[in-house]
Amino acid sequence: MSAAPTAAEADGPASPRYAPRILSAEQATRDVALLRRALETVHPGLYRYAAKTELDAAFARLEAVAAAPVSELALHAGIARLLAAIHCDHTKAEMSEGLTAYRTGNPTHLPLRFQLIEGRMIVLSNDGQAGAPPVGSEILAINGMAVPVLLLKLAPLVSYDGTTDQAIAAKLADDSDLMGDDFNENYPALFGFPDSWRIEWKPVGGQQAATATLRPIRFAQWTTLAGPGARYRSEFYNAVTWRISGKAARLGIDTFVNYRNPVQATAFLGGFFAAMKEAGTEHLILDLRNNGGGSEDVSVALGRYLIGRPFTWSLPVRYKAVRYGDLPQYFETWGNREARFNPPLAAFTRTADGWYDRIPVLSGTQVSDGDTTFEQQPIAALGFTGRITIISGPRNGSGATRTIAQLREKAGAAVIGEDSAGSAEGPTSGSIFLMTLPASGIRVRIPEAWNRTAIANFVPGKGVAVDQLVVPTLADLEAGRDRAISVAQGLLPARSMTAERLSGAFAGTWTGTLDYRDYGDDTRTTLPAVMQGDGLTLSWTFADGLGKTVRSSETWAVDPAGQRVTISGGDSVPSLWRVAEARASADGSSLTIVLDGTGAENGRTVMARKVLTRDGNRLRITKQTRVAGEPFIMRQSYELHR
Repeated sequence: MSAAPTAAEADGPASPRYAPRILSAEQATRDVALLRRALETVHPGLYRYAAKTELDAAFARLEAVAAAPVSELALHAGIARLLAAIHCDHTKAEMSEGLTAYRTGNPTHLPLRFQLIEGRMIVLSNDGQAGAPPVGSEILAINGMAVPVLLLKLAPLVSYDGTTDQAIAAKLADDSDLMGDDFNENYPALFGFPDSWRIEWKPVGGQQAATATLRPIRFAQWTTLAGPGARYRSEFYNAVTWRISGKAARLGIDTFVNYRNPVQATAFLGGFFAAMKEAGTEHLILDLRNNGGGSEDVSVALGRYLIGRPFTWSLPVRYKAVRYGDLPQYFETWGNREARFNPPLAAFTRTADGWYDRIPVLSGTQVSDGDTTFEQQPIAALGFTGRITIISGPRNGSGATRTIAQLREKAGAAVIGEDSAGSAEGPTSGSIFLMTLPASGIRVRIPEAWNRTAIANFVPGKGVAVDQLVVPTLADLEAGRDRAISVAQGLLPARSMTAERLSGAFAGTWTGTLDYRDYGDDTRTTLPAVMQGDGLTLSWTFADGLGKTVRSSETWAVDPAGQRVTISGGDSVPSLWRVAEARASADGSSLTIVLDGTGAENGRTVMARKVLTRDGNRLRITKQTRVAGEPFIMRQSYELHR
C-alpha cells in the first residue's frame, strides 16, 4: 500500500467539475464519417477477425449515436465500442487533448488497484484513505452498481486481438496503452467523472459488507500504486530482472519498449548470457507474463541468444494501402512523414488480391529503412543451448506474443502459465497513425501494416497456447506464492486426478460460507454453510437467514484416466468437467484443481470453470462463468475451514 495522501492533497481546494462538451449531430456525423473512411482506407486488419457485415452493423450503431447532439464522452464510448469490434489490440481511442488535460490535472481515478482473479475484483493496493478496502478484500459494487454488471458494461469497449478475450480481465486492471487501465479509461465515457467513489466491499468469504466513500486521485498518484502487472509504462532498460541459482537461471522482461530511452539490446542482454555461460546454466526460465510487446530489436536480440541456428523473424510487411489521399492531414506518426505517406511504389509488390508487400531491402544499403527482421539473423557468440521454459499470460500481446511463438517453434521452448493474448501469426501495427477527429478532438490509433511472423505453426486469431496451464488463484495470492515459477522449476509437477486424491481433499467436516451471485440482478448473497465430505459425496447444510435449514448433496466421479469429473446431485442434470490443471505440493498440504466445462444461465450457454484449492485446513471451491467477449465472473464460491 502506498503512503497516505498529504495534507495538501486531502484538504486542497475542490476540483472543478467537468462541464460536458456537446457536439451537434452534424459535427459528430462528420467525425464518424471521417473515421470510417480512414479505417476502410488504411487498416490492414479491418476485416481480419470480424466479417464486413458485423462491422457494417457496428458502424451503423455508431452512426446512430452521432445522429443527435452527443457529449464528447458519449461519442468516445461509441467509438471505443466500434474499435473493439475490429479485434485489433493496436486500434484504440484516446480522449481529446482537453479531456486528457482535465484528467491529468484533476483527481478522477479510482484510489486503488485491483486484479480480477477467480472472477472477483480483488484489491491489490490503495492510497491510504480512511476506510479504504484493505489489500486482499473483494469489491462488490462501485457507485451503486454491482461489479458483474459494471464489468459487463465495460468489456465491450476493450480492444484485443482476434479471439483472445482472456485479455479482457487483464486489460480492465492494467493497460499501459491508456490512462492506466481500461476500467479508468472507459468508466467516465459511460458514466461520467464521479465526485467520489462509493465502494462496497467485504473480506473474501466474509458475511458482512462495508461501504467506503473515497476521493478520486490524480492519474500520477494512481501510477504509483502497486498493480497486477509491470510498472506503468516501464521501459526495457529498467524492466529486466534476473537471478542464477545452481544450474538454473531466471530472466524476467516486463516490456520490450526500447524507443523512449533506447539501449543496444544485444549488448544489454550480453552480460546476462555471459554469466549463464560461466555458471554452466542448463535451464533458463524466461518470465514474460507482464510483457505486452514493444520494440522488435529486443525480440530479435533474444532470438540471437536463444535460437541455435540462423533464423528469420518476419515475412515482408503487408499493407492495405500506401497512398492515403487527404487523410495524412489528420494523422500524426513518427519518422519522416514524406517517406511514410509517399513511399516509392517500386518499393512494393502488388499481390493478386490487391495488397502491397514491402520488398525487403538489405541493411547497409542507401534505401534501407533499417528493418532487418526479414533478414537471416546470426546467432550470438554467447548463445544459450540448454532447456528453455517461458512463462506467459493474458497480458502478452504484439511483439511479446510473436517472441513466444518464435522461441517455441525455433528453440523448442516449453510454455507454461496461461495462454497469451496477441497474435502469434503477427499483429496489425507498424508505424501506428494517431488520427485526430476535427470536431470532437478524439484521437484514434490506426495501424498501417500487418507484421507477419515467420513461423509455420499458429492458430489464426489466437496467441500462443500453453503446454502446461497454471491458473492464478486466490489461494496463491493470499499465500504470497508464485505457482508458475514453482512449476517452471519442476517443484510442482502435474498430478494425476484420482478419486483418492480428491476424496482426501474433501474428507471431514467443514464450516464456512456459500457466496453466490444472483441470476437476476447480479447482487451477492452470503449464507453460513457446513459441508461433510464422505469419499466423493459432499453433504451441505445451509442457513438461509429466514429460519430455514436447507440440505443438499452432490457426488463427484473421476474417470479412470483422471481427465474428466462428473458432478451430480439432486434433480439437476449431471455436469461433465474436463481436468485442466491438477497439482499438489510434495507433502500433500496444498492442492489446486481447475475444471473446465459448460453450463446454462438465463437461457444461454456459458463457459464454466471450477477452481478448487486446499491449503491445510482451508478449502475453497469457486465456480465462474462467461460467454465469448466477457471476462470470467464468479457465480458461486464456498469458503470453508476444518
